[in-house]
Amino acid sequence: MAEGLKMFHARHEGKNNKIIPIAEIGPEDRTELLCQYCNAKITWVDSYKRSGRTVLSYLRLRPNAEHAEKCKNRVKSAIENLVAHSQNVEYDKQIFDNNNAGFIFRMNVLIDATFDLSKSKKLYEEEKDPIEKERKRTSYRQIENKLADYFNSATGIAKIRAKIEESSDKKALSKMVKIQINKKEVSWNDFLYDEDRYPILFNKAEKIKHPVAIALTVKSASELILKSKKPFFTLKGEACHVDIEKNLKDYYSPVLNTQYENILDDLNPNDEIIIVGTLKTKTKTNHFMHITYKNLIFWIKNKKQFTKIDTCL
Repeated sequence: MAEGLKMFHARHEGKNNKIIPIAEIGPEDRTELLCQYCNAKITWVDSYKRSGRTVLSYLRLRPNAEHAEKCKNRVKSAIENLVAHSQNVEYDKQIFDNNNAGFIFRMNVLIDATFDLSKSKKLYEEEKDPIEKERKRTSYRQIENKLADYFNSATGIAKIRAKIEESSDKKALSKMVKIQINKKEVSWNDFLYDEDRYPILFNKAEKIKHPVAIALTVKSASELILKSKKPFFTLKGEACHVDIEKNLKDYYSPVLNTQYENILDDLNPNDEIIIVGTLKTKTKTNHFMHITYKNLIFWIKNKKQFTKIDTCL
């Protein structure tokens, strides 16, 4: 297997190098696919199940093929592109810092902006004076936009990691991008969790004091839950199961909740996504089925907290 990111678009040699999404690639097309950004030959990988979760079809380099040096499907180029995009946003604080070895992802910037937004929202909602309320509404919207950009950077760097297959690329990423909270390093294993590591995330959830990222496959579209003190929308991801003992299983199920209407509307069954946020857990046992459901719950306040894996930056 060659180095490079999982791909979801390709150029077709036999169709004048037309760029086509993976959903439009038929079996007859698969021998004539090139990387979207360079002339590297790529191949199709069929969908498969892993720990109960569906991993959708994707594209990767053919054996012995190699991306061009500056191709956006190389890990280094993808990171540099994301950092440049993030630093084009003119805020008082940047979420990425440069150092001699690469970049520092400053997670405390994301945490601070989340806190500032909650504080600003409260001040805006409690204000009675019309003129002052309008000023605070403007301030709230500015902080909301800032947080959206920070989340966009956080989901972007997590998505790059989720699209890496080769261990050499994983090592390169961990060397190029360090994660810090107030100058204290956070390992990549403590930030991003795929389905194989849902049990680890669930077991250490109470000790985690920072946002985390998980990869999930959407199981069903969002639905409105009215039987609650405050109605909310919920969306479930495909559960990953672990055999505990004979006739007994734990199902680790990711759940997205929000009180904001329409925020989950763009997510559909079988979408593979990355979600970044703070985590809560809940356990429910079905004694008749001999199943324990262990929910990984994320409350969504901003649409930029999630991104589809098959989209570009």
